[in-house]
Amino acid sequence: MNLSSVEIDTHFPVAGILPKQPTGALQLLTKHPQYDGRQVTIAIIDTGIDPLANGLQKTSTGEVKLIDLRDSTGSGDVDISTIVKITKSTDQDGDFLQGLSGRKLKVPSTWQNPSGNYHIGIKALKQLIPSSAFERLSKERREKFFDLEHRQALVDAQRRLDEHINKFPSPNEEQKLIREEFQAFVDALKEVEKKYNDPGPFLDCIVWNDGQKWIACIDTSEQGDLEQSKCLTNYYDSHEFATFSVIDMVTYSVQIHHEINVLEIVVVGGSHGTHVGAISAAYFGDSSEENGVAPGAQLLSINIGDHRLSTMETIPSLIRAIKYCIDYKVDIINMSYGEDCHIPNSGRVQDLFNEAVEKHGIIFVSSAGNNGPALSTTGAPGATCTNLIGVGAYVTPEMQLAEYALRECTGCTTPFTWSSRGPCSDGWLGVCISAPGAAITSVPQYNLCQRQLMNGTSMASPNAAGCVALLLSALKQEEIEYNPSLIRRALMNTAQKLDDEFSVGAGLIQIHKALDYIRSLVKPSILSKIQLDITGGQGRGIYLRDFDHVQTSSGDIRLTIKSKYLTKSNNQSVTYDDQEVKIKFGCRLSFICDPPVSYVQHGKFLDLAYIDRTFDIRIDPSHLKEDQVHFTELQAFDINQINAGPLTRFPITIIKPLSVNTPNYTLELNSQTFKAGQIRRHFLQVPIGANIASFKIMNKSSDISAQMNLHFVQLEPGRSFRLTEFEKLIRLSPNSTFQCYFNVQDKRTLEICLARWWSSLSIIDTDYSIRFHSILISPSISMHLRSSQSYERFLLENRLTNTYEDIYGLPIINWKYLVQTLRPNKDESKIQILSKRDCLTEQRQIYQLILVFNFTLLKASEIQVKCPYLHEFLYDNEYEGAFWMCFDTNKQYLGSGDVMKDYSLKLDKGDFLIRMQIRHDKSDLLERLLKDTSGNGLALHIEHKVTGIPSGDFYHSLDALHTQKKKIQASSIKLQWGHQMPIYMTTVPEDKLPKVINTISGTFLKGTMTFPKNEKMKKLEMNSIYHYFTEPISTSSSASSKKSSSNTNTKKQNNSPSTTDDGTTNSKDQQYQEALRDLKISWIPKLNDDQGKLYEELLNEQKDHIPLHIARLQQLENQFKQQQSQLTNEKKDEKLNEIIQFIQDKLLPLFDEDLILKFFGQKNSLTNEKDTKIDMEKRRNWLIDIYLSYGMSLCDLSNINEEISNQLGNIWKILQKHLDVNDTKLTNFYMKFYLMKKSYGKLWKLVLKQLEDKSISQQQEYDNKLLQLYQTMNMKYLIKYQERLIIAKYPSSYVLF
Repeated sequence: MNLSSVEIDTHFPVAGILPKQPTGALQLLTKHPQYDGRQVTIAIIDTGIDPLANGLQKTSTGEVKLIDLRDSTGSGDVDISTIVKITKSTDQDGDFLQGLSGRKLKVPSTWQNPSGNYHIGIKALKQLIPSSAFERLSKERREKFFDLEHRQALVDAQRRLDEHINKFPSPNEEQKLIREEFQAFVDALKEVEKKYNDPGPFLDCIVWNDGQKWIACIDTSEQGDLEQSKCLTNYYDSHEFATFSVIDMVTYSVQIHHEINVLEIVVVGGSHGTHVGAISAAYFGDSSEENGVAPGAQLLSINIGDHRLSTMETIPSLIRAIKYCIDYKVDIINMSYGEDCHIPNSGRVQDLFNEAVEKHGIIFVSSAGNNGPALSTTGAPGATCTNLIGVGAYVTPEMQLAEYALRECTGCTTPFTWSSRGPCSDGWLGVCISAPGAAITSVPQYNLCQRQLMNGTSMASPNAAGCVALLLSALKQEEIEYNPSLIRRALMNTAQKLDDEFSVGAGLIQIHKALDYIRSLVKPSILSKIQLDITGGQGRGIYLRDFDHVQTSSGDIRLTIKSKYLTKSNNQSVTYDDQEVKIKFGCRLSFICDPPVSYVQHGKFLDLAYIDRTFDIRIDPSHLKEDQVHFTELQAFDINQINAGPLTRFPITIIKPLSVNTPNYTLELNSQTFKAGQIRRHFLQVPIGANIASFKIMNKSSDISAQMNLHFVQLEPGRSFRLTEFEKLIRLSPNSTFQCYFNVQDKRTLEICLARWWSSLSIIDTDYSIRFHSILISPSISMHLRSSQSYERFLLENRLTNTYEDIYGLPIINWKYLVQTLRPNKDESKIQILSKRDCLTEQRQIYQLILVFNFTLLKASEIQVKCPYLHEFLYDNEYEGAFWMCFDTNKQYLGSGDVMKDYSLKLDKGDFLIRMQIRHDKSDLLERLLKDTSGNGLALHIEHKVTGIPSGDFYHSLDALHTQKKKIQASSIKLQWGHQMPIYMTTVPEDKLPKVINTISGTFLKGTMTFPKNEKMKKLEMNSIYHYFTEPISTSSSASSKKSSSNTNTKKQNNSPSTTDDGTTNSKDQQYQEALRDLKISWIPKLNDDQGKLYEELLNEQKDHIPLHIARLQQLENQFKQQQSQLTNEKKDEKLNEIIQFIQDKLLPLFDEDLILKFFGQKNSLTNEKDTKIDMEKRRNWLIDIYLSYGMSLCDLSNINEEISNQLGNIWKILQKHLDVNDTKLTNFYMKFYLMKKSYGKLWKLVLKQLEDKSISQQQEYDNKLLQLYQTMNMKYLIKYQERLIIAKYPSSYVLF
């Protein structure tokens, strides 16, 4: 290509990479470069900030950018309560500490520790670093430390096997055994590779005091070489950090809580927080275009994204975060996090957030949410808390070109399609202002890239926070007094207005104008001391949405205007000056509606002093246009400072729904065009009786594809929009049609929101329609079956006038979960006071309630854990969550969850426990949960995922059900309006339930039921269905009779004299003597009697009594086990030979093995066959146990000669005559036998099989044996792998909350 003939545009639109011009930030900085955020600290409450990320090291004035790095989640906490001292070494390795990993930790000679005490702990790297970094590290480690050597080992083993097969095509017995060994070795290698699951590195942590400060060192070498590991103090004191490894490139710092023996390892949870921090305040020196909005500001990084929950926030992490912000006296908080909530501006977290603003003067900026485009989709806390500045997101033409590489820009500034819209359910507008919602800037270095594009209100919020930092920097340098209320008012009163107030609030932030606004106020201004709020209606606004509320005048609505004095600090004592401000405060207000509307009637003036005033307004929406949303704000102005703009605002939102009536309950809209980013909203009153809606849209354009966001929302009082919304992002090809079905609630207003995606170019033409259907079950919308009733009756009906519904096929029931209810273990559940780390202002000390729940799985199950009392409540929860962690009986951490979202765990069979933490500063509230209303403690649900459970049968009548005839077949049902069709449904048989738990009593099934009109409706979940199992499974009559018979026989046996082998009857005196003998024999193995005195005493009278000799054998074996660790090899052999000799001389002569084999090898027709069989089975079991003891004792001898080897071979053959080769009784003998024979392949395969078969609580013994085998075979790569597995599976303590 001839480049000279091609014009290449090199003028990259860098201004659109991280926009500053649209917000006025660039204008302010150009005029006042010194107002760049200096003297301002922004707390970034997010996933944490990487101190190595570009632009986050220094401010524009050379100060450290990150004043501290904190983790408020607890996921990085390490228990360092174990205290050890240095072990002096005589070899060249030097002094060392014994780490909890088992490694020797070599202590550098340069370390100073006057006390000599070292606090040690251990932490899995997997629990610290982001999943993407761990996956890369795991892949690298597998290739480097496992695959290379394992492949070679497998090749060598397979070659050895192939050579043997080729050399001995017709092997003899000995050659067969050798070949079996070679094959077993290959099989074992393949099995290990198949089940490879490296838990990753385990890091030894050492903490000590050098006489001046506390220091931490984390052994990232995994070799115990502490010289290679960096020693760190608290980041705030030293601003030092380290990297775990060059492969993961994850940085970490520490915070040492020596008073509670906790080491807080601070690691970023993801890229989000670093990106957010860079938007707000990154500094790149001369590259000003790449700078964050406030390059002179400092940052406090607080990680609230719990690693255990894939960086989901928890209530405890949020509470700690707000405490840190107050402790560090930050000026601004940016929080680009949030969830939907049921109750806005309510709950423990939202209350504390509001308090941080009101009492501590912190300006709190937060994202409004990414749940649009429908109305009332704002998220908590940003758009729900009164005192927070909720930020919406928009995109400019410059951003479209620089960030998204669009072939052409849309030519206008527009809200992002997904940006959440107000109002909140209580009428609060939610979105305060709007800012650029995308940027390309720094991300953590573990991503192995320097910058990245991200979008969302998460990016708009830090842009706005950076703008506020510029404003505060200017006010501080100009010594202008301010408070959060004034800043909020300045932002809103100077914002650039757009038409869509629900997405952008007051408008696009204009920070240079906000500075001019504050400067223009009369000094001293009442606005710097007093905040005004109006409440009434639904709370913080008026929101009329449903049909019945907007047909007539509302009558008088009482509003209250409150004046609130803003203190500088919560700890500051009240002064005469403070009281004087309140006394002297007074203003005369003038009210207007903006925009002006005729449907709101209000008074014009109000005289206000420092006292609450009430006044009435009236709303008459009866004449408003249908199918539209109507919005205005009641605004109050100080008549002496009109230029200050509204002092307070009271939003009023009216939705006037359109009625969709007969004949077919359908609304059709044709030739509806959409340009890029355009939104069309329709508000419909769902007809009485309708419960399903179908929506159809057709793209009539012949050459344009369209990406459309369909968002349909109804609101229920006290419930989040998430529970009733239908949302789908679709792509319509030219001339194509899309259809969907969704649930609706009758008589509630339904918003049908259709949005063309903001970046979709060209105009499309569409036709769309919505139709309502009625397929109802009564008396309730949910079904409740009870196993004791065997059936349930419900009515199927259509309530839409003059319509009918065709139902094709039987009802579809999808059972999803078998729900098991657990109650806490009272002995292990308790309330504890936490440390000063969890003490709020005003000495509000937080307590924790630890609840412990135990459960058993009979087979593998996928479960979800839910606390029904607190589930789905996060920001609006009155308690500090219900964070839980699941462990097996070895204390191995298996997973965790919290009140929000559904966290799934896949568990194998075995015993498990769940530890749950609930916190509050009022211990009496926790005591209430510990006892619960039932007195049994707070309930927990374990939801077992189920599949394949049948739905039961359906009948039109009860007599048909009783006779089980005339089932409803898979044919169509015509459901006519006005008719009720009774249907009888049988319950699920108990034997069809999965055998996953011990009992089904008290459990219930949970699922959904659908009556489909067509194939597309089959996935629609129309109704909830529950099936309760309240009584225990009945016992069959045969089982009862057997039990009765057994009890009767027992009574007879107890009352009748016993019979000897020769048929004579023992007297009671003889029975007593035998019972006394058996009691003495039972004590022999328990006595530490080297001489066997009791045995010798009984031997005179019971010379041929086999149980006596077996008891003595057990006594000899127990004595050997107790003394084994102190014995020399010579003494061990002496003890073993004593056992072997005892078996040969005393036990084996008492058995006729041929007689036993002959008995079990033929059919006996003796009259006393049953008694004889019992006796022979007893003798065979004794013989087997004796030979097993004999063989294992021989294997334990230090020197195995040919004679002993032959004896072992004979024992092996004898045992195989009596037992199947796979019988578990042989396991321990086989292990010792294979080890003695050096048949490592067979031994390896056997141990792996035992690990697979044994329950979790029984596996540790075999994991240790597997490690010993690897050490014996000197397979170093497998030794290290198995050591990590053992640390992971058998920790010494539970993971900390």
